[in-house]
Amino acid sequence: MKANVVVVEDDPLVAAHVGRGVAAHDGLSLAAIAGTLAGARALLEEKVDLFILDLGLPDGSGIELIEEIRARGGLEPKILVLSVLGDQDTVLAAVLAGADGYLLKDIDSLDIGQQAANALTGGAPLSPSIAAYVLRHLRRQREDSKSDDADPPLSPREIELLQLLARGYSNRQAAAELEISPYTIGDHVKSIYRKLRVSNRGEAMVRAFRSGLLRL
Repeated sequence: MKANVVVVEDDPLVAAHVGRGVAAHDGLSLAAIAGTLAGARALLEEKVDLFILDLGLPDGSGIELIEEIRARGGLEPKILVLSVLGDQDTVLAAVLAGADGYLLKDIDSLDIGQQAANALTGGAPLSPSIAAYVLRHLRRQREDSKSDDADPPLSPREIELLQLLARGYSNRQAAAELEISPYTIGDHVKSIYRKLRVSNRGEAMVRAFRSGLLRL
């Protein structure tokens, strides 16, 4: 059985171009062409296996349709974006909204059919420049995650206290050396433990040396 494909594109020439690419593929059937967001919404109750979707539509953004489709749940159709909009913000917004692939309008009609078939079988068709955006985004997320996992920085006073504790000073001796009250020292120690995610002085020393806060 052929997969039902709906093309959402407001430019009649582009829509015909994409439609020919779909019709040329043995496993695809061109079910409908919609030129507006409203027209595409009217097809949501139909059996659609794949939307090939432009983002710049006369009555709104195609990203709205992606979000609506994903919010419906159930047996969701695949969504392949085909757009001239290739800026990073738009690309990431579409992908994060739930697009299964993102192609720029620079591929020939036969390739469109093959890329649509790839999306239907679990692939994620991406134009090379789009893939670069997505990879950079994933790398940035990973770096941000690492940053979130890192120990919060200690204040200069906390590092100074940590150095004294590493030399064997008691809290009272450290208070005298730094000319602050033992109660303030206690608050600093609690803050150090919290930031280093430890529960005692020994663990704090190990974490501090491993992270480079203290050196032999």
